[in-house]
Amino acid sequence: MVSLDLHVHSRFSFDCLATPQEILRGARNKGLSGVAVTDHETIQGGLATAQLNKDPNFLVIIGAEYCTEAGDVIGLFLRDEIATREPMKLIDEIHRQGGVAVLPHPYHGHDLTPSLLERVDIIEGFNARETSLNNQRALEIAKEWNKPVICGSDAHFRRDIGTCRMIFSTNDIRTELLCNQGRWVTRYTPRYRMSASQVVKAAKLRRYHYIPYHLARLVKRLAIGR
Repeated sequence: MVSLDLHVHSRFSFDCLATPQEILRGARNKGLSGVAVTDHETIQGGLATAQLNKDPNFLVIIGAEYCTEAGDVIGLFLRDEIATREPMKLIDEIHRQGGVAVLPHPYHGHDLTPSLLERVDIIEGFNARETSLNNQRALEIAKEWNKPVICGSDAHFRRDIGTCRMIFSTNDIRTELLCNQGRWVTRYTPRYRMSASQVVKAAKLRRYHYIPYHLARLVKRLAIGR
């Protein structure tokens, strides 16, 4: 059995501080067999994590989460950076590399056009940072368009790696994904850690005027235990 978290961010993302070393250590501590590193706009985190990985039994899938005019699109099993952000051309380039195009959290910042839904290979049916309503809607639209579904932690902190995982019966992960195989194990990320990632984002992008607002939300959520 192979256990993977298919949506993990590293310090190469603008809203995350986790290093590739921390990702590998955190994933192994959670009992995972591998991770997909899907940083915003770059495969550098995936490349760095794969290079550091010396365990032949641990799989690092190189990916990225690209922001397009239609919303985010994740590419998995990538080899090279992708320059275009036009959604159809981006999906074409993912496929040209032999990759798989995933529509993450479809009800968070997406223009769900028929062309986008037709072209993506997989829809993220459960995202640990999403609401239960949006996850349910994601499952419904995946069923409507007859698309395979996956779950992902969308981890921005080491401790969130493995919050969601998929269990596969073979090492041929790409084939099992496209055939809608794999068992889900899911939990939700505490809301306060989502506020914490927004503080990191504001600091890394030097949008300092947002920090007091997000800090206030973080303190509030910590106070009520969410």
